[in-house]
Amino acid sequence: MANPVYITRNGVDISSIINWRDVDMVSVLTKEVSTLKFSISYNAAGSAPANMPTIGDTVKMYDTNNSGGIIFGGTVTETEATISGLNIKYLITCTDWSYIFDGTLVKKNYAMMDPQAIVEDLVANFCSGKGFTTAHVQFGGFAVPSIKFNYQQPTKCLESLAKLIGWDWYIDPNKDLHFGLFDVEDAIGSGGLAPISVDATSGQIEWNSLDVDLNLQNMQNSVYVIGGNYTKTFTAANTPDTFPTDGVRQFFTTSYPYDISTIVVTLNGVKQTVGTANSTDPATVAVLYNDAQRWIQFTAGAPGSGMTVKVYGNAKVPIVAHASDAAAVATYGEYQSVVVDQKITTVPEAQARATAAILQFGHPVFDVKVNTYIAGCQIGQVIEVNLPAFGCVKQLVIKRIEATVFAPGPNAYCEYQLECIGSDNVTFVDIMTTLLQQEAAQTDVGDSTVNENLEVILEPVTVTDVLTVTTSQAPYAWGAGSSNIIRWGFWTWS
Repeated sequence: MANPVYITRNGVDISSIINWRDVDMVSVLTKEVSTLKFSISYNAAGSAPANMPTIGDTVKMYDTNNSGGIIFGGTVTETEATISGLNIKYLITCTDWSYIFDGTLVKKNYAMMDPQAIVEDLVANFCSGKGFTTAHVQFGGFAVPSIKFNYQQPTKCLESLAKLIGWDWYIDPNKDLHFGLFDVEDAIGSGGLAPISVDATSGQIEWNSLDVDLNLQNMQNSVYVIGGNYTKTFTAANTPDTFPTDGVRQFFTTSYPYDISTIVVTLNGVKQTVGTANSTDPATVAVLYNDAQRWIQFTAGAPGSGMTVKVYGNAKVPIVAHASDAAAVATYGEYQSVVVDQKITTVPEAQARATAAILQFGHPVFDVKVNTYIAGCQIGQVIEVNLPAFGCVKQLVIKRIEATVFAPGPNAYCEYQLECIGSDNVTFVDIMTTLLQQEAAQTDVGDSTVNENLEVILEPVTVTDVLTVTTSQAPYAWGAGSSNIIRWGFWTWS
């Protein structure tokens, strides 16, 4: 009878050589890569067992109980050997398919595209030939204004896009990419409902493992987004930079920095010649403009009193967007936060980013942890939670699964610890990911950048030179019977 829980290396079952007590599989939605760890021991005086996993091997883990199947697929990324008594013990670490998914960096800009189209293009152009599919990438029904990737790993691109629109993602053990809004209303992106429910009567969970946490600490129900700048064209009719003169004032401060090539300055409707401050000879123009400090100066002195100065053209307007959850604000009070992202260059994009933050962090977080022996639960699934005694009767999303193995052999089964969350928590991983994404955003690689590739080419070289060796009698010799014997302490090597 085949074991219901087993592990393969490059398609070959290696269950017989694994220390099952050390098996630990962790699967996480969006925030982290999934991993599988296990160990193999053998006598130090002997040789390694057949099919010993090595770096780069493909490893898969299966749990066929409850009509289940593959629960992990990935690559061996680390092997660590230690001595345990008379045995050598190897700790094998496998990383999910994201390891090979990240083989090619992404350098591309996307604008006014549905998130589904962006993800499908990313997979087709930067992850092709690796067996990845996009059957569970959701159609958004809206356009992402713009998103730019400057030599970033594909997984980091997915994280950036998911964070921008409040979605989640993961790659399942069959190499299919799931990307979408993993919630109650639209469970297709997660693969549907979990095969178990969390309650006091079904017997599908380990009751004594239940942990229900309601957390208000990380709630952000009022979010401001500070982006970069966008270009807005002002005319003489709608410019905010309209100033009355008093016969004394020579400098006028503008509301926004203007493009020097488009700026227009009028005095009582008459256009003035404009130059650049600290660059143009003041004697040659009527007005100097400083875009860094946003002021204009009349070079011939202050204009007469009772006149009107207008400044207009293509202005660089700072982007600030705001979104809030009115119900959460009314119930718990307003808790504000700010997102600073200079890559945001349009107002719709800033509004989408603010809305995404509210969707992720705008509510108190129900965090339910529970163990089960029933196979088939996957990250991203919606799970029914019916715990009125805990004040939690709702549907949550499985964000994290950790599996360990009990009773290996014909009666093997896994114990799964599920972590189910209603919205999201701000974790250390979130903070570090944000910092790394901001650092990557500072790398400005324009379309005109020259890309120089270093290619290593093996080229045979034939040497035809002939070396002729001429021998001669050395001036000194070791041993007796010679007139020029070396005396110790009176010579040196040269």
